[in-house]
Amino acid sequence: MKYIKDTLQHTDQVMQTYHVNSLLAKVIESKNMGLREYEKFVSPHLIYHDFSLFSEADLALERIHHAIEEHEKIAIYGDYDCDGILSTAILVQAFKELGVEVGFHIPNRFTDGYGLNVKRVKQMAEKGYSLIITVDNGIKANEAVEDANRLGVDVIITDHHAFNESDELPDSQAIIHTKMSVDYPFKEICGGFIAYKLASALLNHHDKYLYSLAAITTVSDMMPLVDENRSVVRRGLQFMNEEHYEALELLKGNGDYTTTTIGFTIAPKINSFGRLPEQIHPNNLVKYFLKE
Repeated sequence: MKYIKDTLQHTDQVMQTYHVNSLLAKVIESKNMGLREYEKFVSPHLIYHDFSLFSEADLALERIHHAIEEHEKIAIYGDYDCDGILSTAILVQAFKELGVEVGFHIPNRFTDGYGLNVKRVKQMAEKGYSLIITVDNGIKANEAVEDANRLGVDVIITDHHAFNESDELPDSQAIIHTKMSVDYPFKEICGGFIAYKLASALLNHHDKYLYSLAAITTVSDMMPLVDENRSVVRRGLQFMNEEHYEALELLKGNGDYTTTTIGFTIAPKINSFGRLPEQIHPNNLVKYFLKE
């Protein structure tokens, strides 16, 4: 009897393993994953691709360092969704830690529309800004960049949105975009993660809080949770649960930080400000996320 019982248990374990492996094989096949991609997906090691892998990384850093040395006025131009607002906060905070006060603007979705526009470029030029850095927008802002050049304002574009390879790209000082960087190995990261990479390159170190904001943008923009996206979200959740940042705690409510908490509680609250600019301007939300 014991032999029959042990045999049945072994058979059951084999069948369970078979079903798990069969299901796993179907998942891998549905995601068009090769062996290398699958190994990266299940690997416990963190993946982080350095800012230097962007094709125009050096151009962007050189122009920014020159602006800092010459005490030029710098403006960060963001977007009105969670990704754009936190992207702006990430860069503004990075400059703040460098001892550089920068201007910033979150466009009004109803009067400005999406992305850098001619009207705002003219206003920034009149206020003495000589360098604009876009976050989460700009890859199609040809007219606005052309006008900026005419007014003597340089533009650095950091963006992740799609563009046609046949399209003429803006004539900017530098474009930081995964899809136009041959050496950048992973293409599907959001504006906030790109902003974080620029921020960490400027600071020359990583920052737990800014990294956590990048994790929130990755979830809010529904980026695929593979490769370095999986790493930033996993580690970002760890930091948030350990550090309990006040600005995030007030948005989270009860419970731990999870992808569900971010996707269904934190991100929608941030996105709502972009839809109600007549009540609270999203620029104030950028200030809310800055360290004191």
